[in-house]
Amino acid sequence: MMKSPRVSQREGGYVLIFVIASLALVAFVATRFALRVDALRQQATSMQNLAQGRLLVESAKARALFWLSTRPFGLASSGFADEQPLALDNRSYEMRNGAWIRVQDARGLLSLNVPQRERWLAALIGAGASLDQASAMIDILLDYTDTDSLKRLNGAEAPDYAAVGLAPPRNDWILSTDETALMPVWATNPQLRQRMVSWTNVMRNDSFNPNTAPLDLLRALWPKVSADQWNLFDRLRRTAPFVDATAAIAATGIPFPTDESVHFHASNELRVQLWAPGLPMAVEYTLSILPTGAYAPWLIQEVRPSDRFAAPDAHQAAAKFPDASKDLARPAPSAPPSL
Repeated sequence: MMKSPRVSQREGGYVLIFVIASLALVAFVATRFALRVDALRQQATSMQNLAQGRLLVESAKARALFWLSTRPFGLASSGFADEQPLALDNRSYEMRNGAWIRVQDARGLLSLNVPQRERWLAALIGAGASLDQASAMIDILLDYTDTDSLKRLNGAEAPDYAAVGLAPPRNDWILSTDETALMPVWATNPQLRQRMVSWTNVMRNDSFNPNTAPLDLLRALWPKVSADQWNLFDRLRRTAPFVDATAAIAATGIPFPTDESVHFHASNELRVQLWAPGLPMAVEYTLSILPTGAYAPWLIQEVRPSDRFAAPDAHQAAAKFPDASKDLARPAPSAPPSL
């Protein structure tokens, strides 16, 4: 018995709908699969770039440590007399492998462990703190590092930490600038704290080197000095660093202290920042150069992530990391044979 034309047309319509739905499902699955493959490819590329960036940073770190541990330190740089010096004032250098490095003399920063009150008050106010905030932050720093439980006027001890949900102070030397996030007042002012972290070190003395200090920190410490004087000081110290406060005062008129708290010479304690393409952030090392170290002529005290610093744009001349003296690469003359 033959089906009527109307029934055949109805069944043909069902088949068409089924085919279209099947094709749509296949297309959806194929699209999802393609997107997944593309995401995996991008992830693999990102991981490859990250691994390559880490390799470049490790290579750059090795070269920088070799340079710093085999060269004398001067007023604001490291290097032999016949070499282009490596500046220790946080300026950016490009390495041969494409990594970027900045080296900051710790003496050009403020010590968290020995906060000189007058200097710190000026810096905190220059960073945006009120006078009351600045006084409290200094007292809290001093209470954090001393070994007693006596509270300064605006300071904090264990009960004050507990009242705001913080662990008690360690009552010992500060080992990392990030420890300020564990202190009352400091913890509730993250922007101010971040600004101060870039100006601070964990040295155990308050010696200060204006030759290598950030210019914005200097402006905060001596707010009455004019912009023209600071521009002159910055230009002169970049070409020929000052030997002492007397020379700096004579050349610029800036009233630097002439006592031992200001020392126009780089220290052996450094902050080194490294970044390479492929890394989301820079790597920051706090280290000391120790020629008589037990295991190496340097000691790395802390490694932490740091905000990535921007490379100079295409219109700006990039400073290249200095090359070693050619005399160092020459083989030593062989001794004549003994008779």
